[in-house]
Amino acid sequence: MKPELKNFAPHEFLMDGVVVFDRMDADFLLLLDKCREIAGVPMKLNSSWRSAAKNKAVGGAKSSMHLKGRAVDVRCLDGAHRAAIMGAALSIGLTVGVMENALHLDNREKQTVFHYYHMYRRK
Repeated sequence: MKPELKNFAPHEFLMDGVVVFDRMDADFLLLLDKCREIAGVPMKLNSSWRSAAKNKAVGGAKSSMHLKGRAVDVRCLDGAHRAAIMGAALSIGLTVGVMENALHLDNREKQTVFHYYHMYRRK
């Protein structure tokens, strides 16, 4: 049974327009809910649980936390928005991956911060 969340609704967890809330990890959901509360800013999810086929199609890592329902990608509107989410996530032990217009959040065993800059090099 999934926990009741204060700051997210099941319909926010989508893969290709289909609700995948039931595929999300319960412990991760509680941390994500706490993160949103601490950050005090909107958190629009770009990605949550992914099937293996979807993960491959988007170039996800073979051992992606998305496959386990333990990760989301959150759209960031600007630097202040990004800082609020990143600060909240790090304060509760979540890992943060920095993308061009989003943050990846997950609850892997060893917290870290990483980036996807190699994917956004300008020509």
